[in-house]
Amino acid sequence: MRPANSMLKYLLRKTLASRVTSMTKRQKQAQETRRILFENAVTLFREKGFDSVTVEEITTRAGTAKGSFYTYFRTKSDIIIEEFKAIDGFYEKYQHNLKRYGSARERIIAFVRAQTKHVRDSVGLAMLKILYSTNIIDPLAEKFLINPQRYLHALIKEIIILGQSTGEFRTDVDADELTLFFNRSMRSVFLDWAISDNDWDLVAGGLRYCEIVILPALSSPGTGPRAAGS
Repeated sequence: MRPANSMLKYLLRKTLASRVTSMTKRQKQAQETRRILFENAVTLFREKGFDSVTVEEITTRAGTAKGSFYTYFRTKSDIIIEEFKAIDGFYEKYQHNLKRYGSARERIIAFVRAQTKHVRDSVGLAMLKILYSTNIIDPLAEKFLINPQRYLHALIKEIIILGQSTGEFRTDVDADELTLFFNRSMRSVFLDWAISDNDWDLVAGGLRYCEIVILPALSSPGTGPRAAGS
């Protein structure tokens, strides 16, 4: 009986291992299909505009079945949310670079420089317009842009708390509220740049806005922000 039991256990382990391997392959294939759909959708949005692209065009460009899109995304707007999340992924990676700056003011300036450069050079004007307009117009779109649970909120809040602890930033306003105001201010910069259709340089303009508007608003009485170029 023991040999039979041993054989049965062996067969069970082999079957389970085979199922796990098969499941892993299916999961990898699903992730790859989702990635291909996403990348081709973003490319089409940039080429033709969000409203001019159909789901069928996306699946045709991606080389997948017509119904495959709805396996991974509810609507086209979900693609836009994924792009927002990708931007937050950049912020998460960049956060480690901020540690080399000693003061909270320097970190704010460095972040604004990196944020505006990333939006200008990687996200691009066309996609930024789509990101903002979709979040405003589409009632079904997840309001990720203003979600306080975004990584962006946590990153800025951490810098502001540092500034409050060192006396650089005001403490009469809660760090969460100052973070909210900072992000609202930067969204206004991006929106203005999008409306102007790249009529001014986003990085230089963003840094100037940070120097003249944001840092004075954050600063404790009697402390002055350093020049944005320092």
